[in-house]
Amino acid sequence: MAEIDPNFPYGLDRPRQVRGLAGIGMLAGVLTLVAAVVVDVATAEAVVVLLLLATCIGAFLASALMFRTSRTTKIRAVDDVLDGLELRGDERALDLGCGSGLLCAGLAVRLPAGDVVGVDAWVEHHLQPNGKPLARTTLHAAGVKGVHLRTGSMRELPVEDGAVQLAVSRDALSLLPGPVARDEVVAELLRVVRPGGRVALLEPFVARDLAARLTSAGFTDVTVGPRRWSLMPPHRLVTARRP
Repeated sequence: MAEIDPNFPYGLDRPRQVRGLAGIGMLAGVLTLVAAVVVDVATAEAVVVLLLLATCIGAFLASALMFRTSRTTKIRAVDDVLDGLELRGDERALDLGCGSGLLCAGLAVRLPAGDVVGVDAWVEHHLQPNGKPLARTTLHAAGVKGVHLRTGSMRELPVEDGAVQLAVSRDALSLLPGPVARDEVVAELLRVVRPGGRVALLEPFVARDLAARLTSAGFTDVTVGPRRWSLMPPHRLVTARRP
């Protein structure tokens, strides 16, 4: 039976940020040791040591939590989101910025009589390892077939007008360069999601902004869920319906 394998390595999300935080933690740790030697802890300068120590701990903790998200908690979050959509099993679905293929696999497991399309530009610094080979390996590990992986931009989706009943994403729209790009993606969602279809976007940072843009574009039943603190950075689920 097809299922998402919780032990499969689905790639490291945001590798540049994870490595950057770890590097900041290491640098702050070294500076903390140096400062502890040269600063008189009885003086006000001891605050510098404490700030460096806090930076070291904070950076390492954030890096570790992002690594944990990539390895375990994002799998549970994807299962939770997809289960909450109460899919019939015959929908045609689209995954924007499919990356490792985790969402595609989760959709395919739940849509045995449906169809799944994953679109990604396969940008290396967004996921490591990257590329279609990792997504194909993910789909193979889940035991699903018939998922269509396409190379393209979320801002110019290689998908026909009104082709899907559901569009989803996870930590993809947050990586766009700015408001104009998000407007372009929302316009593409309006084009490719058929009337009555839904979108479910699990994103950090820009959830409320996306909700506002979906509303302005004419989507209805727009909701923003609570922060999911099990993920780093914390995500919110934005849902809407195409009128």
